[in-house]
Amino acid sequence: MITGIEPSPMALRLAEEFDNILAPIEKVLLEFEDFSADSYTGQIAIVTDPYLMDEQGQRLLQSCHQAFPKASFTFSSWNGYSHDEMLEGIHDYCILDQETELSKDIYMRPLFTEKRVILARKNHTLLGDENDWQTVSTLPIVSLPAPASYNPQCTVESEYQRMGYQPHVLLKSYNLRVACQMLLETDAIMYASQGTARLMPELASFPMPQVNREFSHFVVSGGFLQTYRNHPLHQHLHRVIQNTFQPTPISV
Repeated sequence: MITGIEPSPMALRLAEEFDNILAPIEKVLLEFEDFSADSYTGQIAIVTDPYLMDEQGQRLLQSCHQAFPKASFTFSSWNGYSHDEMLEGIHDYCILDQETELSKDIYMRPLFTEKRVILARKNHTLLGDENDWQTVSTLPIVSLPAPASYNPQCTVESEYQRMGYQPHVLLKSYNLRVACQMLLETDAIMYASQGTARLMPELASFPMPQVNREFSHFVVSGGFLQTYRNHPLHQHLHRVIQNTFQPTPISV
């Protein structure tokens, strides 16, 4: 029986070092390669805040498919594993708001900003064109928890506590339709983006009382690994997504 010769530890180490030497060269070659979005046949993986996926997912897919007509796509919702998956290169691009904390290894650029509003049933007896904390604090709230890691400064609970109130959370849900149903059936309110408001025309939008600057808006950013900052695929993908997210303001 003939068996192969096992490589020596030195040979294995030399092969590893050779790969390390080639990696930056391959990276530079990728940055200067001729890239055509029309003929790109690879897969593009995008991971997004789940609420943003509900709000903008259809527009995002339409724009990406038009820009990369021969590519295949994977759309995922951000969860507790997504950050490590981004660092491992499983996802090409992520779209998140400021409540998600990220490693500096992920290069993020702002896409758009949306005002945060109060959503509630139409003809709400206690809400109007101007609302104060004394009134708002008495109403139960529907909470949309952050999908994974978050910045406590931006949460509803911390804003209530900053103003000296303790929120009464009637419902916590990761599903926008479930949250909408609770708002329709009760006097509860929900703090949401204008994008969510457009998704739920059966509800009414009301202005918030005076709030902390960080809480007043959602800042949505998109990004990819720092090592791909000059890569033509990722640069083009970012431009496509940036052009997609041009929200239409609603009156509040």
